[in-house]
Amino acid sequence: MKKSIKIHDLVIDYIVLTRNVKYWRLEIKDENLVIIMPQNCTMHEKFIKKHEKWIYKKFKEINKKKNDAQNIKLEFNRDISKFTNLIKELIHKFSYKLNVKVNKIYFKKMKSRWGSCSSKKNISINIYLNYLPQKLIEYVVFHEIAHLLELNHSKKFWRIISSNFPDYKNLEKELSIYWFAIKDQKLDVNPD
Repeated sequence: MKKSIKIHDLVIDYIVLTRNVKYWRLEIKDENLVIIMPQNCTMHEKFIKKHEKWIYKKFKEINKKKNDAQNIKLEFNRDISKFTNLIKELIHKFSYKLNVKVNKIYFKKMKSRWGSCSSKKNISINIYLNYLPQKLIEYVVFHEIAHLLELNHSKKFWRIISSNFPDYKNLEKELSIYWFAIKDQKLDVNPD
């Protein structure tokens, strides 16, 4: 059941889930706070109060990104075949640069990420990336190729990223703003 709590000037929706876990945790999913707590526990309000500063900061950031997204202009001039060709060229370029081999490339609609890399060396690209500027497309592709060297987001991974994109922190912020810009739009994209 969805509930709400007011923290300073924000009203934040949240849900409480009980699971077979040892420790409490907080997640943000679809702009809602999710509290995951061990079974037979209560007092989620106390847990929220304890983490109120973090929750407030995160939701302020979300609201700022949503506001910034209103000024974003999406790229509508690139057709899907040009997009898929661009991705294939970038994968070839970056895999050569990092001396790795990609097994397969998939294009699909994804609800929560721009791309992914599997342990089988398959790269999946969110077709909504087509609406972003080329510099962000290049960054996402490089990010996924870098996962062939380091499957997690360790310090080593971010060193690989910064070797080609020293401004990666700004690019990550831009990507999240673009996510809000396209999130609620009804875009007709066919990967075939």
